[in-house]
Amino acid sequence: MKKIYLLAIAVAALMLASTVAQAADISFSGQFRPRMNFDSDASDKTTNTKIFDTRVRLNAKANVNANTEVFLQMQSTGQWGVDNAGAGTRVSDGGGGAQVNDAVNDVGFHQAYLTLKGFAGQAVDLKIGRQEIVIGGHRLFGHTGWLQGGQTSDAIRLTHAAGNHTLGYTYIAADNSDAVASTARANEDVHLLTGSTQGVMGGALEGILAMTVDGNAGDGWNDEETWFTVGARQKGKLSGLDYRVEFYHQFGDAGQIAATAAMGVTPLGDGESVDRSAQMFGLRIGKTFKDTKGSPTITLWFDSLSGTDDDDAAGGDWGTFDVMYDTGHKFYGFMDFFLNRAGSTT
Repeated sequence: MKKIYLLAIAVAALMLASTVAQAADISFSGQFRPRMNFDSDASDKTTNTKIFDTRVRLNAKANVNANTEVFLQMQSTGQWGVDNAGAGTRVSDGGGGAQVNDAVNDVGFHQAYLTLKGFAGQAVDLKIGRQEIVIGGHRLFGHTGWLQGGQTSDAIRLTHAAGNHTLGYTYIAADNSDAVASTARANEDVHLLTGSTQGVMGGALEGILAMTVDGNAGDGWNDEETWFTVGARQKGKLSGLDYRVEFYHQFGDAGQIAATAAMGVTPLGDGESVDRSAQMFGLRIGKTFKDTKGSPTITLWFDSLSGTDDDDAAGGDWGTFDVMYDTGHKFYGFMDFFLNRAGSTT
């Protein structure tokens, strides 16, 4: 591990030195996060589980000039005492083939992007490369920071901010496994339009329109399905109450997910043969008593995500809401129980 990180530092320094030699401002930072997890349930037939894991990050940031910034973030994650070569984990029983070694290749780029402010002379900022994408308080797009690995995407983002409003376009290359010699497609792209306005009902109003184009050829599928997510989120403070209300609707095709989820929906042979119609509604209201010792807060919280019921299955429809790239822990609990995109646990 020691040798690997020395190499990582050297690579980061070399890349920065070669590409931003004129930079006046270069800074380094990092993170070391060890954690113990303890899982237990009420069954006498199962055993408790104790897991140690660690996340280590090394950051290098260079301000090339007033309009150009380069950010590199290397990361290594691993679970103690687990033999999983290449994933930052190892077993050391001592002697023979089980003896620990330091040849595990467990360091890679978690983020690596370039930011250009005032791109092409316009009031638009461009961020291109591997990056964390957080929109709408993590509801549909978040970095899942609770998990040691976290969530990043290879993406291009354009952002315009002026006055009390912000507009944005994001392209995410979610999956690209095309083979030149094959007629099958294995792509998934996400196009995302966002907008927000400050000063609405004591807070901010955010709108989102996402288009997912999924050409994944798994399970024999060779068609392309396209589906959309549209909705809004309002968050603010009124009459001493903190509140958040949001609603999202999904529509379009769902043939592939309907076939693989085994929930009784039978496609006719392609992704477009199953219609997607799902929605999510969330409401949160809280009150903080600042004049009371400890400033306690009382919060009422309600989330409702639609699922695929018997009527949907009989009609060949898909009604399960796709949580997309959300930071699920923030809304559905730290137990990882309702985090499946396909809806198999909802």
